[in-house]
This record gives sequence, structure tokens and C-alpha cells, in this order.
Amino acid sequence: MRPATHSDAAALAAPAHRAYVGRLAEERERLGEAIARFGVPLDDDAGRASRVAALRERVIALGAHERNGGCALTAGALSPACARCATGHRSISTFATLACPRGCWFCFNPNQHDWDRYRDSAKDWRGELSAYAEATGGIDCAALTGGEPLLLADEALAFCAWTRERYPHAHIRMYTSGLGATPGLWAQLAAAGLDEVRLSVKVDEGETAVAEALGHVAAAVEAVPAVIVEMPVIPGTGPAMERLLSELERLGAFGVNLLELCFPLHNAAAFRERGLRLARDPFRVPYDYGYAGALPVAGSEELALELMARALEDGTALGLHWCSLENKNTAQIWAQNNGGALAVPPWRFSSRTFFYEAARAFGEDAARLAAWLREDGADDEAWSWDEEAGVVLADPAAAGAALMRRGGAGALGRLFVASALIERDEENRRVFREVGLHVAEEADLTRAPLAGPAAEEGADRW
Repeated sequence: MRPATHSDAAALAAPAHRAYVGRLAEERERLGEAIARFGVPLDDDAGRASRVAALRERVIALGAHERNGGCALTAGALSPACARCATGHRSISTFATLACPRGCWFCFNPNQHDWDRYRDSAKDWRGELSAYAEATGGIDCAALTGGEPLLLADEALAFCAWTRERYPHAHIRMYTSGLGATPGLWAQLAAAGLDEVRLSVKVDEGETAVAEALGHVAAAVEAVPAVIVEMPVIPGTGPAMERLLSELERLGAFGVNLLELCFPLHNAAAFRERGLRLARDPFRVPYDYGYAGALPVAGSEELALELMARALEDGTALGLHWCSLENKNTAQIWAQNNGGALAVPPWRFSSRTFFYEAARAFGEDAARLAAWLREDGADDEAWSWDEEAGVVLADPAAAGAALMRRGGAGALGRLFVASALIERDEENRRVFREVGLHVAEEADLTRAPLAGPAAEEGADRW
């Protein structure tokens, strides 16, 4: 699907229809204007989108799989925590401290709630985990992050032991730079219950820093069941990243999580100095996402897919995982929309995006679609036609099937697909709000239903 534009609005006959489409198109434009004010240039590479699409096809042809509606790509071994990340259900990340000696130029920790407070004081992670488990019925994945958790190594050990005792089947992981870690500490952490460690490597800091990080990887591999390197992919670091992946495979690492590099809404000078640019249209659905990463950097996805393609062509044994910023945002939408528990026909909960979605047609298109749905015997709850207003609202799967029976997307002038979610108003009441609008294209009508984990959440064509 492509975003609805002012050109799509202008093509509609009725002023009310033009106003509706124009309002949602304008919200997307306003986001672009706001991004431009941060002081980091917007991407001006007109060919990037087609190159990324071609790379995605290449990586999939080499054996990778799309996850989470295409927000992630994986090949080989995948952490159970990453598999759970799509919805975040019964999965929690916490920290003992937000203090960290590194000061990375792309760090978004300052965006976190209570950033100033927890740089100087420890957090009650026990109380947080207990309350979360009570609310969700248990914990399947638990993570200790930071800041740098090994600044408080005793707390890191306590986290593993305490969590393992209370939630014996939980997958326990920790994020760290390896600061001060010794072989003995890795062994202690594993004995206390640590299943997985995610180590960061900063290839832009030079060979000495990389060698030190690889030393931590080598030591951790000897003790911790799964060692993953998780790092943002910085445009321009391709050769260094290729060498790193080769070394990680040699050392026996479980895998690598290639994260989309993000601009954290501060430290703009550091991004400009490195010649980085921001993605011009960063989100499929513009919204106030809560994840602290903020905005994606152009070129990060392209390099990550290039790295995956080369590694797969070389027959790597590493687990490879491309994790976009949008992949981080889906758990928020799944939670807000209660995993699709709310019945709001003809709106359908999408197992790809976790938004509620509905097809809209206007004017002559609406009359034509209404006749087709009636001919097809579509369920009354699957569509509604306001003849006076000239609007059809329909289950997108039913609308898509009607179009395919009549020749595809070209059977109508335009079939719009609206995205909506549940919010809380000022009085804490649940409200249903439309936040995005797209135009359905042929591929959207013909794509196969989801399979695997997504199907368990209620897979459909949408």
C-alpha cells in the first residue's frame, strides 16, 4: 500500500471526501515538516527505495523470512526474545541503572522516562517484574538493560537468580558492552540463570575498541548459552561490518541483530558531521510512538540488507536478524489495540500491522463496491454503505476479494485502507481513532495469508 496523498484527495468529486483524505495526507506532511526542523538533512536519494526493495527480494530468495509484517527479516537461529518482541506479550525489559560511561553519539537513553533519576539511583526492578507478572499472568522473557548493567554487577547477578527462581521457564537476557566482565563473571551469570547476552560492538570507534569487544564475545561464548551482538548499522561502515560478521562466526556467536540506526532527537551535530540523513517518510502510519529510538536514519536498512545478502551467499552459520525501528513500535500498537480483542466490524485487526484496518471507497467507487459486495453475499457485518454520504466502509479482506473477482485493483478508481487504534482520552475512556490512510495496490490484494507465529494472532490477508 502507498500513503494517500493530496493528489488522491483532489481526484475525488465530493468536497467531504476530498477533505477526509486531505486531512490524513496533511498529517503525514506535517510529520515531515517537523522532522526537517531537527537540523539533520532529509534523505534525497531517489533510488534508495527501489534498491532496498531489490535487496529485500534478494535476501528472501537466499532463505531469509519476513517477520512482523515485513518489519524484520531473519535467517537462521533467532532468539526467543526476538520472536516474542512482535507483541511483547509476557515480555519485559527493565534496568537497575541508566548510568553508562560510554556516551555513544546515537544513544537514545536520555529519551527514557526518569533518565536523570536513574543515572544516580538504582531502580526497584523486583517490584516492577512482580507487578508485571501479576498483570499478565507470568513472564516468558525478561531482560536487564541499561545504562550499563555491569556497573552494578551484583545487581545483574541478583536479577538473573531472582528471576530464574520466580519464573523458572522464563528466557533471561542481558544487554551490555561487556564493561569489566571476566570469564568468571560470565560463568557466574550463566549459573544464576542467564540464557543470553547481547553485546554491543562499535565499529566506528576503531580497531582497538572492536578487538576489546570481540574479546568479551570470545569469553562469553565459553559460558553463556547464547551470545548475540546487537548493534545499529551505521551507513558507511560496510567493510568493517563484514569483517565483524566473519569474526563473530569464527568465535561461535549465536547471531547478530542488525538494528536500524536512529536519530534520538538530540545531538544533531554528530549526525551531520558523519554525513547522515533522516528517512524522508519514516513510518508506515504516522503516530506518536513511545519507543525512545525516535527517527530512522536513511541508508541503515540498505546496508543491513547488503550485509545479510553477502553473509547468506557465503553460507554463514550466524543467525541474522534485521530489526527496523518500526519493528520496535509494533508491540505498542498490539498492546493499545488489546491484540485485536475488541470487535469493531467492519474494521479488522491486522495480524501484519496490529492496527485495526478498514477499506473505504467514495462516490462512484463506493456504489460500485457496494453492488459487488452485495453480489458476493458478503456478511452484513463485513460492510456498510452510507448511500447519502457516498461512502462504503468494509472489511478490507472482503473488499479485496471483491476487486480480485473483477480484475484486481484497477477495477476501482481507488480503494483506500484506513488504519485506526485505541487510545485513552482525557477522562481515561477508550476511544477509537483513525490515524492513517493508504491506497491499496495489486500486491495488497493478492498476498498470501500469514503463516507461523503471526497466524496465531489471527492471520488474514491484511
